[in-house]
Amino acid sequence: MQAPVLVVRGTRAMTSKKANSRWLRYWPRLFLVIPLLAILWVPSYNKIEPALGGVPFFYWYQLAWILVGAAFVLLVYVIDTRITRVAETPPAGLDTTGAPGDIL
Repeated sequence: MQAPVLVVRGTRAMTSKKANSRWLRYWPRLFLVIPLLAILWVPSYNKIEPALGGVPFFYWYQLAWILVGAAFVLLVYVIDTRITRVAETPPAGLDTTGAPGDIL
């Protein structure tokens, strides 16, 4: 038995099952907000101490978040590819010759 489909002005509206699958697909991308908020909240790192090797906290904190941010991007990529289960073979009907084609 198929789920009911709503028709709104000639277009099909999403069913609740489809909406849930989209949410599940994109939820890992919310992790990318963490590094953004850590850098945008300046009062948390607007200080000189503790210095690390003579470098004030203000500078090494920002540089550390570059590495932590890259780790978050890797984490999101791994989770995202496992959720979507990216197929290694292209769908049937696509040109697999490897030659670039016209893009128009």
